[in-house]
Amino acid sequence: MKHAAARNWGAGLAVFLATATLMLLTEPSLAIGWDEGYTLGREARLRAWFHLLTVPERFSRKFEPPRLELVQTDGAPAPRAERLRSRRSLLFDPEVVAYFWPFAREEPHGHPPFYALLGLSGDLIAPRWADLPRARLGPILLFSMTGGVIAGFFLSRLGPWPAALATGSWVLQPNLFGHGHYAAYDGVMTSLWVLAVVVFAQIVIPAQPSRPSWFWPWSILLGLILGCAAATKLTGWFLPLPFLAWALVYQSRRALLSLAVALPIAGVVLFALMPPWWTTPLPGLVRFFDSNLGRGKSIPIQVLFLGTVYNTPRESLPFYNTMVWTVLVTPVGFLIAGMFGLFAAFRHPRRDRLGVLIAGHWVFLMVLRALPHTPGHDGVRLFLPAFGMLALAGGVGGWWMINHLNRAARPLIAVAILEGAASIALMMPTPLAYYSPIVGGLPGASRLGMEPTYYWDALDADALRFLRERTGPGETIVFRTFPHSLLYLRSTGLLPERLAQVDRGRPRWLVLQNRPGVLTRGDRRLVSEGQPALTVTKLGVPLVWIFPYGEIARLGIREEDR
Repeated sequence: MKHAAARNWGAGLAVFLATATLMLLTEPSLAIGWDEGYTLGREARLRAWFHLLTVPERFSRKFEPPRLELVQTDGAPAPRAERLRSRRSLLFDPEVVAYFWPFAREEPHGHPPFYALLGLSGDLIAPRWADLPRARLGPILLFSMTGGVIAGFFLSRLGPWPAALATGSWVLQPNLFGHGHYAAYDGVMTSLWVLAVVVFAQIVIPAQPSRPSWFWPWSILLGLILGCAAATKLTGWFLPLPFLAWALVYQSRRALLSLAVALPIAGVVLFALMPPWWTTPLPGLVRFFDSNLGRGKSIPIQVLFLGTVYNTPRESLPFYNTMVWTVLVTPVGFLIAGMFGLFAAFRHPRRDRLGVLIAGHWVFLMVLRALPHTPGHDGVRLFLPAFGMLALAGGVGGWWMINHLNRAARPLIAVAILEGAASIALMMPTPLAYYSPIVGGLPGASRLGMEPTYYWDALDADALRFLRERTGPGETIVFRTFPHSLLYLRSTGLLPERLAQVDRGRPRWLVLQNRPGVLTRGDRRLVSEGQPALTVTKLGVPLVWIFPYGEIARLGIREEDR
């Protein structure tokens, strides 16, 4: 038994290393995403705070806030140097802490800080790397480790083919693969959710009923994961609820005891990772919930879904939107395997406790995002953990296929994995623009009235080179939407110092991404009648247009339509 366990987790280690290698090799080809510039700005503040904390007297004399902030400047101003000369001030002065820790407060700083702290791990592992790949390293390693854990977990319970299918459904699902690279919160949140389910299953559903797993180590680990999840996004606060529901349905005393151990640990971890709450915990908590539950007032975002524009979260996407999205963006083989797994769980709920645990989390996440007035922008990004659960359900589905489809099962599993690999290869370097062959891929989804892109991840090397080479002195580039990731590209020389939002000059280019929900009337006319100088496409579908700014005047587009 010990040799078998060693083999299983050895295979998991091999999957981790292979996944990490694949992720690191593909990372340079992925353009900076919308949220990553803000992450880099927040990590820069945390990095400065940690440096100051080591020797405040020495570093406070050198501290100067950056001339151009990547993090949004809404919120606390930079403190004066004399307030940074003691550790007490750095740890407990509310104004100082508020500047260096722009998290869990009013929008646009609503998310807690774990994802940024994870990104800082790159400072220790690869300190000489450039800012963006260094910030991506922590999320990439967490995603890769999760793939290894999935492989070892299913190998120990259901065998090699279900393990291969579950692992493939995790690593080779284009949206999971893409977000697993980014220095942002959603890939991190998804990895933590999957790890929590695996650890909980280790506690309450042992691989060998005669040999229960160690209770205390696994329960403590569960608490650590739950705390990190709560310290990543508001979504993480809901993670214990499906576990509690499962414990009550199965009347599992062990599960309830484990949650009783894990939840206080999670609370301690959350508080430890939140210096802004150390002096004012209750007001900090209130601000956090006010910010995250009031996004309809602070940052409404228009979304095109099946040909209709919704102003979310003030307006709700149709209740079936999560099911439609799941069909649209999951490779066919992985989708079928996940459905088999869910079917098997719901058909035999008393016997298949693991399947019900996974299915319960999947249903919970699908319903949570489908609730009225829930933010519905950015494709599947806001319910990405549901695709992690679908990958686990695919492992259960693989076991069902092996037991019911006989000789056909293994070739079908192999085909599903190959389809996932082909999907990644076909869509790189824009895996977030993937749509299933069921709807005719990206071209078919575009005809259905879905948004081809949303994250500025299609602003590729050719587009950046064009803008650098074709923008002369005294000319500027106008981006219709302006995430601070563009400032990072400007600071590294990948974009020229000619951005209209921060540089003076005569507009030369207008850059649009094909996100129809937020295009103005003038933008839509420009797209339909204008002549772009460069178009970035994937499978024939435009993702980014670069128009000569003079096209606006040539077409007579009025100011009020822009």
